[in-house]
Amino acid sequence: GGDNQEDGNTDTGGENQGDGNTDTGDENQGDGNTGTGGDNQEDGNTDTGDGTQGDGNTSTGDENQGDGSTGTGDENQGDGSTGTGDENQGDGNTDTGDDNDTETKPDYEISEKSGVMLQGFNWSSAKRGAGYNKEKPSPYWYKWYDVVANRGADIGDKFAYLWCPPPSATDTASSEGYAPTELNNLNNCYGTESELKSMIQAIKPTKAIADIVVNHRAGSTSWGDFTNPTWGVVKGSNYAVICSDDEGFTGEPSLMGASSKRGAADTGDGYGAYRDLDHTNTTVQQGIVDWMNNVLKQAGFVGWRYDYVKGFAGEYVGQYNAGSNAEFSVGEYWPTAGYSSDAWGTEIKNWISATASNGGQKSKAFDFALKGAMNTVFGNKGSNIGNSDYSLLARSSNLVISQPADAVTFVDNHDTGSTQKHWYLDPVDVGTAYAFILTHPGYPCVAWQHYFTYAESGSIVDPEQYIGGSTVPGTSNTYRKHIDYLIDLRNDVGIEYDDKVSTSGTSSSCYVGEIIGNNGSLLVMIGNVTTPTREEYKGKQPIYSGTNFAIYRGNATELPEDDNSGDSGNGGSVTLTATKDVGSGYAVYFTGAFDEAENWTKAVRGTWSDGNVWKATVTITEGQSFDWKALKGSWSNETIVPITGDGWEWQPGSNNTYPSKTSTTF
Repeated sequence: GGDNQEDGNTDTGGENQGDGNTDTGDENQGDGNTGTGGDNQEDGNTDTGDGTQGDGNTSTGDENQGDGSTGTGDENQGDGSTGTGDENQGDGNTDTGDDNDTETKPDYEISEKSGVMLQGFNWSSAKRGAGYNKEKPSPYWYKWYDVVANRGADIGDKFAYLWCPPPSATDTASSEGYAPTELNNLNNCYGTESELKSMIQAIKPTKAIADIVVNHRAGSTSWGDFTNPTWGVVKGSNYAVICSDDEGFTGEPSLMGASSKRGAADTGDGYGAYRDLDHTNTTVQQGIVDWMNNVLKQAGFVGWRYDYVKGFAGEYVGQYNAGSNAEFSVGEYWPTAGYSSDAWGTEIKNWISATASNGGQKSKAFDFALKGAMNTVFGNKGSNIGNSDYSLLARSSNLVISQPADAVTFVDNHDTGSTQKHWYLDPVDVGTAYAFILTHPGYPCVAWQHYFTYAESGSIVDPEQYIGGSTVPGTSNTYRKHIDYLIDLRNDVGIEYDDKVSTSGTSSSCYVGEIIGNNGSLLVMIGNVTTPTREEYKGKQPIYSGTNFAIYRGNATELPEDDNSGDSGNGGSVTLTATKDVGSGYAVYFTGAFDEAENWTKAVRGTWSDGNVWKATVTITEGQSFDWKALKGSWSNETIVPITGDGWEWQPGSNNTYPSKTSTTF
């Protein structure tokens, strides 16, 4: 759940002890060991200014009257236009006027491709520690599904999908749900199966997405005994569905270690806290699809958010999507190494490509490359000092720029922010970040604690993280109204997740992005906002602005000829393929005259799929011809690694030349 840190370490929620119990203490320290301290740092609270009062109420002028409703000025006049009261006073600020008592629905049809997702929980939603007693629970336990259901009308009004927490019963020391024990049991620390189904009904027309944890499972009475379903595991005898290189075989020598019935080697990164599932095993494959179809879809879920997908080969996500006919799929691929724009973008794109291999149904991925760019530009982890190089937002390594149809964009989630605070954005710039992702293609995801107040969230501890009623810097809007306005604007202009973006005119001091929707166009400036120079927007005032952002509206129908936009497919990139049986502990890498390889000095690690096929998606300039080669190297190398020293086996013969050749065998 609290997976990757910004330093590349993995939060496993705690390691298994010799008695089969799980301690959910500190995250991995980088040496492969798991500490047993406390997950949440300090008091787990996030300082968000004075917007949230100690009693859980938020003072925001006339907004939020206590019934959970939010006024939005004179928006949506019925003619399809989005008004904001007395906007644009000349100082760049936006006044949203007096709140409306009634809301007029727009007369335009909202595109299904313009949707926005809400994360329907955070790290505090299911409490851990004192109070876990099913007979006499603390008032904070088992309440979350009811909290969400009570906000059902608010959610249904603005969001297409709700990303729900892991639905299955979990290890008692990991109440957040990321250590599932009984997959088929939908009673957990968020509530009962009945309450879950009621919540899914309450949020309609919003649809429910389940958080899928299938990289690993927790044992019931020991390290590796599975329950409901067992998948054939017999305690002390048969562990064929668990990866052969799992820690359990050495950590529990009298049970797992005594068994010769083990699965194949892990197809991804190991996860030390719980038992890594062997996704090459047909029992695991069929078991996951059966669970999705017969349990989760029957409860009302229509799609999946996959947890820790770097723990197993991407092709299996595609297989599970196809087997369950998923309406929506997104994977959490948070690269292990420290943030590197090109390396992260390449690694995530390679995973996306892998999901579509072997007949799989392609998955989207969270745009961690963009998250890294925003954190670098704006500052993160309590520092409001970023590098202010706004051109990072326009890099093709960001999915939203080069492959927007595959991108799920976000500002923070339960891992990066909330009370874990592993890699959270500078709080002052949260509003600016939403101004970016909600006006751009990709599929934006809003954090619960950025949208709702403490009181609206059931007053369930940690009040400081809830900023929905606080004011966005440079505006008179609360975060709730800010996000609502941007969603309405997105729908009004008809911005869709696979639209192109032109970043022509971007500099280190100001990001400039133009997006053309079905009903007009937007010009978005982030950073040191200047006067627009494009003819369509000259002389116009921004329709909405605040600290470090301004949004202009126009009627452009074509992007500038000199634009450097991405596209909805693989614009600016190409997938190279090599077939080779490299043996255990090795991988195929790719090098050449493409961007990531830096003129043959570095190699990009490929992603494996059945048949010993290795693929890597690399960045190129449109129309570029280049030479490349494949080579064998140690799997333990980084995703992009300098080609130095011995230990490399090069593809023999002459170079391959793109575009005439994109695959090879050696």
